[in-house]
Amino acid sequence: MSLGARVFVFVVYFLLALSFVAQTALLFWEFGPEKALIFATFDSHLFLFFPTLGLVALAAFYLPSCAFVDMYWRHVSFGRLRFLVGLIIVGAAAVYAALGLSANPHRSVWDIKPATLMADKSEPAGCGDASKPCERIALIEGVTNLSEVSRRRIGVREFYRSCQAEPLIEAGTAEETKRFCFASTPLSEAPRLSTDAECCRAQQRFQSTIDRLYVDPTQQSITGRIHKLLLPAKVFFLFLLLAISVLLTLRHTGVKRHYPDRISRIEVSVLVGAAAMIFFPLMSQAYVQSADALFGVQQKGGFRSIVTLMSFLFGAWAMLLLLFSFRQHDQDLELAAKLAGVAASTIAVFKYDLLVSIIVRYLGSGADTLAVAVLIGLALLAVVVLMSPFARRVFVGSDVKATEATQ
Repeated sequence: MSLGARVFVFVVYFLLALSFVAQTALLFWEFGPEKALIFATFDSHLFLFFPTLGLVALAAFYLPSCAFVDMYWRHVSFGRLRFLVGLIIVGAAAVYAALGLSANPHRSVWDIKPATLMADKSEPAGCGDASKPCERIALIEGVTNLSEVSRRRIGVREFYRSCQAEPLIEAGTAEETKRFCFASTPLSEAPRLSTDAECCRAQQRFQSTIDRLYVDPTQQSITGRIHKLLLPAKVFFLFLLLAISVLLTLRHTGVKRHYPDRISRIEVSVLVGAAAMIFFPLMSQAYVQSADALFGVQQKGGFRSIVTLMSFLFGAWAMLLLLFSFRQHDQDLELAAKLAGVAASTIAVFKYDLLVSIIVRYLGSGADTLAVAVLIGLALLAVVVLMSPFARRVFVGSDVKATEATQ
């Protein structure tokens, strides 16, 4: 495997890793640790996944990426041209998809600069008790309340509101059950509970206030602006892993023939990368659950509208990696792996809501400082083990040492 291929992949992946870490670091610099942690856990698919598990995936797919760059550059017919054309197509697709996501008219609370959020008050002035309910709670208070409630329970689906009348079903005569509304009510020991209609109006007002403030460029946060600039890098990363997975399946024979001394490490790295990446759709679904509880289920569009499809595509992606990892082993092992995959998929389908709710609690809006610290620690450990031969010998054992000696 040539030095040029390894250097090229390292530079590209290093720039991606730098963009992942930079955005989260900027969030904490701009908003301060307390508020930034609330925003980072609410949008954990952006601010927690990429600088932790995203780095693990980059480290895991580093060796397979080097193998493909080297193979296309030296061993495949018209490989250099095909590699460059493929890279341009993936890059263009990433920019196009990022522009589509950025066009979403609905923004997040962290898209508004800190000074504006600090000056924002609940409406009308002096509201918040039973005698004077709020039409819309202060922006920073709404997302803070969601974080506090998420840390006390598994998931927040019970706070969803039905904001659209169903024309095919007659409304029942029983009195509607009132619930706490994050968009309108201060959190207390005995908060005022709201009907669906009251909360839906507050949710719409809450979101429209954010969108109205964002229209003014002077009210936009630095983090929000940088996010739009760096979003193509994140999408490029996701598309790149998809392309590598397809190539691992289609060109398995070539990888095995040209890099027989590295095939075992490639297989292990791919499985580690797949295990890390499977958290992205889960954390994305956790974000959707939290956003629906705060902003309302009727306010769709942008990233929230594609999360379900994305989760399905990630399932197919994981099956591609499973096919690559076990196709060279004996049939019994391959069959067992496929059956295990089917069983895991079945469990995930029937318990998916519970699984997402658990992610909300520990890796989403309910995550606390300890959960975030553990995630960062495990991610750093995984990156070190994947990238350092010495660390692999220490943590994995002598088998890896013997494999390294043959390379």
